[in-house]
Amino acid sequence: MAEPEGPEGLTAWAAARGMTVEDGVHLPRTTPLLAEGEVHSVDALAGGWFSKYVEAKIAVISRGDAQFTVAVTHVPKAKRFVPWMLCHRAEDEHFLGGAFAAMVRGGGRVELGSAELDAHYRVYASSQREDVWFHELFSPAFIVWLVEMAPKGFAFEYVEGTLCVSVLGRATLTEDLDGLRDATVELVRRIRGEIAERLGHADAARSAPGETGFDDSATN
Repeated sequence: MAEPEGPEGLTAWAAARGMTVEDGVHLPRTTPLLAEGEVHSVDALAGGWFSKYVEAKIAVISRGDAQFTVAVTHVPKAKRFVPWMLCHRAEDEHFLGGAFAAMVRGGGRVELGSAELDAHYRVYASSQREDVWFHELFSPAFIVWLVEMAPKGFAFEYVEGTLCVSVLGRATLTEDLDGLRDATVELVRRIRGEIAERLGHADAARSAPGETGFDDSATN
């Protein structure tokens, strides 16, 4: 039997994995992709545990003529080292609008010395970042993962604790949604790993269940 298209595909996927389909449709507005006034609609949203240590929300959003499937979670301790960072596919930046332009004025593009990465992505970060930590996160192994193993259309934004992982388009097939989930878990693992290198594993540990840092009072 063919899998359902549209929001039903995401909600069926979420229900099969023990996640809760949410009626309030709240997402934090922290990152450029999710910015207030630029997201025209949130077509489906579910929340729950992607893994034992990663709680997230997943949704399909529309921005102008483009749709994105996003996974949103919270990694608060990383902001000690980088208040914000953006990793976008080079060909997708025209979708990002005014919030993206305003944010990069407070930082700039980071050159990481990889022609292969530059062929696929543009990386930006706050000028107030801790540069050694940031370059250790974007290690050669991480760059290989981004270029060769991340899902098609993959990008991410981190702003003051909120991590938004996205793929361009409406992901409805099980393997696509599983890929976004797994990529989100892997990205969180890498960020937390770098935090642990600096702060120790206990201080880098996840929040307890229910302490995700999401502001469910936010409106769309």
